[in-house]
Amino acid sequence: MTKKIYALLFAILLMLLVFPVVVQSARDRLSGYTVAHSMPLDVSRGIPILMYHKVNPDPTAGGYGLRVTPRVFERDMRYLKTNGFHTVSLLDLADHFNRGTPLPARPVVITFDDGYLDNYTYAFPILKKYGMTAIIFVVADTVGGINSFDYNNRRQPLNHMAGWGELREMARAGITIGSHTLTHPHLAEVSPDIARQEIADSKKKLEQGLGGKVEFFCYPYGSYNFLTAQLVQESGYVAAVTIEQGLGRKEDGLFTLRRIRIRGDYTQATFLHELTRYYREPAGGR
Repeated sequence: MTKKIYALLFAILLMLLVFPVVVQSARDRLSGYTVAHSMPLDVSRGIPILMYHKVNPDPTAGGYGLRVTPRVFERDMRYLKTNGFHTVSLLDLADHFNRGTPLPARPVVITFDDGYLDNYTYAFPILKKYGMTAIIFVVADTVGGINSFDYNNRRQPLNHMAGWGELREMARAGITIGSHTLTHPHLAEVSPDIARQEIADSKKKLEQGLGGKVEFFCYPYGSYNFLTAQLVQESGYVAAVTIEQGLGRKEDGLFTLRRIRIRGDYTQATFLHELTRYYREPAGGR
């Protein structure tokens, strides 16, 4: 009799744990269908450039501000794939803005900041599964090490960074590697000489380690000004992204492209809202 009671209690507990997940999953699928099939996306207004950082199931790796779980990341990629979105590179975007080179229907750029090892461990297999590409902006002096730029001042827990082997493997598979400086400083707050060194020397170091060109840049902490943007261009980069929110637009300039931040606590409905919100704004909106 006691065993039957325990079995019944276990079954009830299991239902309480599983049912909310099933309901949320169904709600997410319904929300995704509604948004995807009811709204045309006018790419002449801009291209969504999604901003991720960590893709990691371990809560000790950091909060949902910078971390999405592999399950959530796959949900996002699956939605994009099944609803006609096509990932393009920043080079594709630059060619489109500069020369009018056509883009596929519903283009989207996937970006990762910092160069965490979990990008290789968890995100890379998911990207390959759905036939997608992305760009990872790497802090050059931390390759194969830890996130010293955030860990040393207690902004984030310790995280391991991708090594040269992982970066080269991803690059061979079509993942673009970009620069996120040497040490991840606030570029607008350092001297012009230090800013130039961080921008130019990181490019050289990454190119040497990868054996290929590094053509794209990301401003750490979103910290930049007119001078730093000019230094990025003078150092031979093709384009650069900020953390300012909005679509990537030609009129904003190739060296100050806006992005859309994706958090780990977004439901699929929130993800879709962020993905499409700037298309719903009046003309001229960000």
